[in-house]
Amino acid sequence: MKQNIEICSGCIARSVEDAGEDLGQIKKEFLHKVLELLRMQRPDVEWSLETTSCYRFCPPHRLSLVVNQKLGMTRGASVETVVDDILSRFRS
Repeated sequence: MKQNIEICSGCIARSVEDAGEDLGQIKKEFLHKVLELLRMQRPDVEWSLETTSCYRFCPPHRLSLVVNQKLGMTRGASVETVVDDILSRFRS
């Protein structure tokens, strides 16, 4: 089974903007970690992770994402929280 997930690149940038490092590299690493954890927790699913722009004014440390073609917002910006939120929306 294949599952497409979209995460807002602007939300990722806002959640790490005081990191002081290369933002492109930080986003890439964040997405890699999310994908890795999704594959560990649900190896039966073929995960596809893409970035997009939500054009919303999201609260700090929360990310807009699309799972099952439904726009939602995570409860936090950590890799673990994002994966938990993706999996909870994926099941419903």
